[in-house]
Amino acid sequence: MKNRYGDEYNLVRVGENAYQVTGSLKYWRFGGRKGQNNIDLNNLGIADPSGGPCFYLGMKIMGRRVTRIKVDNIEPPVIILEVAI
Repeated sequence: MKNRYGDEYNLVRVGENAYQVTGSLKYWRFGGRKGQNNIDLNNLGIADPSGGPCFYLGMKIMGRRVTRIKVDNIEPPVIILEVAI
């Protein structure tokens, strides 16, 4: 898939209920969950790469609702989306 800047990305299944965002998405911004005082990279509300797409809690990917977003690594970024079973 491509974002609006033409950067390639994919969602790769890495478990029964998890997908990793892969590709040439270099720059990211992260947002915490509602009610959090600090951003917890293991429990995010959004993960938004430059050029999109913005991944957020409750959205559907592969027909399943995103229930957790976490960062396993910052450089290079490894973003994991957990989905409802």
